[in-house]
Amino acid sequence: MYELDGRPVVEIIDGLYGSGDWHHQHPVDLLTIGVNHGRRFGVPEEGSYVNRLITGILPDGKGIGMFEPDLEPGMEIQFMLRDGKKMIESARKNATELMAQVQADGKKARFGIYIDCAGRTGDYSNTPIEEAEEIQHVLNKHGTPLVGFYSGVEIAPFLHKSRGLDWTGVLLVLAE
Repeated sequence: MYELDGRPVVEIIDGLYGSGDWHHQHPVDLLTIGVNHGRRFGVPEEGSYVNRLITGILPDGKGIGMFEPDLEPGMEIQFMLRDGKKMIESARKNATELMAQVQADGKKARFGIYIDCAGRTGDYSNTPIEEAEEIQHVLNKHGTPLVGFYSGVEIAPFLHKSRGLDWTGVLLVLAE
């Protein structure tokens, strides 16, 4: 990506950071590009957003690299800040809601698989605990075995098709 609204994107991000210190980050630590696939105005809904990893500044210094090639000219984007506390709260809330839905459907959860972005580790996210621990605690409460691993890209259904997702945790619960 080279420009946004007719302005050099590197200049815009320099302004957000207040400096060019981020130029040395590969990937960029806290800032992502968000695409809202939900309602344009109103309360933001977590499940309507896709975040895109900024891999860093391009060698010529005139643009930024993106991990996924799905942004097109004219798309509306938002700069998003990663928030470790909200990430952990979200993992707990979504896992709890998923397990409640399994029970409400009259089923028994038998096994869970958690595919977690390597960028969500405690060290990288600057959190005191691993976000995946929240998933583990929720599934343990239900006596459901869990296996998980860190990934560079997570793939999950979104808007009726499989998509590569960045900065995401994908939980699959097998039930009968």
